[in-house]
Amino acid sequence: MHPVLIGQLTVDGLLLGGIYALSALGLNVIFGVMRIVNLAHGEFVIGAALFAAVLFERWHINPFIVLPFAFAAAFGGGALIQRFLLRRLPEDLAAAETTSLLLTFGISYFLVGAGLAIFSGNFRSVPFLTGAWALGAISIAQTRFVAFVTSSILALLLALLLRYTALGRSLRATSQSIEGALACGVDVERVRTFAFALGTGIAAASGCLLSLIFTVNPETGANVTLASFAVIALGGLGDYVGTLVGAAIIGLAISFTGYYASAQVAQAAPYVLFILVLLLRPSGLLGRRAA
Repeated sequence: MHPVLIGQLTVDGLLLGGIYALSALGLNVIFGVMRIVNLAHGEFVIGAALFAAVLFERWHINPFIVLPFAFAAAFGGGALIQRFLLRRLPEDLAAAETTSLLLTFGISYFLVGAGLAIFSGNFRSVPFLTGAWALGAISIAQTRFVAFVTSSILALLLALLLRYTALGRSLRATSQSIEGALACGVDVERVRTFAFALGTGIAAASGCLLSLIFTVNPETGANVTLASFAVIALGGLGDYVGTLVGAAIIGLAISFTGYYASAQVAQAAPYVLFILVLLLRPSGLLGRRAA
């Protein structure tokens, strides 16, 4: 195998993985704090992607300008969903997990229907920064690089929020132990609402970036949800660093299998890895074994 080819495929895979990481981080924030598997996550990603694509198509609005507005809108929508729907889940953990799956599955279908009514079933993308830069013999797509840098900045801001702010410490405390957080005076309901809103906002931000790379329609949200699950399954549910590692592995798997096999096989690569991790190491590559 030629070293230049290996370098090209590696660069492409890591750039793609960085974008997948942002979507998976949003899902991981929600699970880490609320222990809720949000099956509607991909619909928020795709909704923002379609919104950015339509604005670019009609008025040539830069998707990076759309991104903060999409984040704010999804943040508000996530807060409303948590306050008026998810907050009513049973207190029993097992019953809450089952009910949350059904509830978010219903939200997913509602958003798909709304998306089809608003955007139709046409596939859309954002043809923005379509050129490439040369780094020696390696070609770097402008869209992937700029999207990767933006995703990395947002992931860094999230890490700083979680580590150095009072709200971030409350999020981490609630994810570790609800009883312990309550004993320390943390407003758990407020933290849970913020966590779901934040995860949903991150999903919308990643959607604006994904619109630069993929063509999407309202029915492709399930693929994004499954890919995000594959990422966090690789890294370990609730593990921040593990999510980044898992996203890099998924991006590399898609890049190499797409070249040596086919695009169809590359699309299946995340799910094959997902199944293998569930069978061989359910806690993830970096995750701690569950009690």
